[in-house]
Amino acid sequence: MNARVLLLAVLFPAAFLLMAHAAGAALGETAPAGSEDAGKTFVPQKAMRQAVLTAFTRPRTVMTLVSEESGVCRDVLADVGDAIGPDGIFARLDDAFILLDLEKNQAEQRRLEADFDFYAKEVGRYERLVGKDSAARRDLEDEARVLAGTRNNLEGLRIEEKNLREHLSRYVLRAPPGWKVMSRELEPGEWVRSGDETAKLGRFDRLRVPFALTVAELKAVKAVNGGLTLELTDLGITVPAVIDRIAPDFEPDTRKITVDLAIDNADGALRGGLRADLTVNMPDPAGALLAPKTSLLKTYEEYFLVRPNGERVKAVLLGDGPNGQVRIRAEDARPGEAFLADPGA
Repeated sequence: MNARVLLLAVLFPAAFLLMAHAAGAALGETAPAGSEDAGKTFVPQKAMRQAVLTAFTRPRTVMTLVSEESGVCRDVLADVGDAIGPDGIFARLDDAFILLDLEKNQAEQRRLEADFDFYAKEVGRYERLVGKDSAARRDLEDEARVLAGTRNNLEGLRIEEKNLREHLSRYVLRAPPGWKVMSRELEPGEWVRSGDETAKLGRFDRLRVPFALTVAELKAVKAVNGGLTLELTDLGITVPAVIDRIAPDFEPDTRKITVDLAIDNADGALRGGLRADLTVNMPDPAGALLAPKTSLLKTYEEYFLVRPNGERVKAVLLGDGPNGQVRIRAEDARPGEAFLADPGA
């Protein structure tokens, strides 16, 4: 009897310890009790990755200067790389013949003005004679008809003069002041036909930087519009940028949307062809989360997040994150769910 009691006294505590150990291993989800820090929680945030997109600066607007008249080029006032002057003149064509046409037109106008004055007096004289029954009304009508014809011919010459002067103005090839010559297809003494391209001009006081963005990238860029910056790696500087234009459609080949950013170049320090890098914060494609290092409970070679109720959620450590955090992937973590910030405290 004493032996049996002694055996039970030895086995019962051992069995109790084994059951407690098994319960702890089975729950395995129970965080160690500790100080008040163990009760602090946090909500994992989506990890972001920095995507660097590259484009090149271009003039804000490009135009082709076309001659509207045919003629010999007399002089060219701007070469490649030059800016168009304040008067906006790029080149002049020989206008000698159209000036002669204008002189002829004005001589004809002077002749018809003299005829008009003469016939106007004749009509007045015949009106007085007809009033006195000293002339036939038919003679008055003939003079009036000649006077009206002279007036119409004179009006036609005045319209022709306007037309000639309009053509004369187009013998001067003009462009927006300040725009720069990108290419030139015209030399003095060269024959130019109507419709020929004479130069290509660009507006460089404001540069355009075209990017091809996905819908997600466009959303991220819009979110920071007003705080966008571009790194011009060729010059080693960073400049502010704004969204200039967004294409309403997409490119079928790339399935991306053309988005133009604009940077100011009023001082002319920048040029076309500079590499511009745009850094965009995008959600991690692997669905990674950010968590404090202290929030991970390590058991052997595995990591766990711990819910406030002590339940463990398996996590995979991906690497370091910003601000002393780590990047993890926890498939069983629900969006917006809180975990203990330091389960080992």
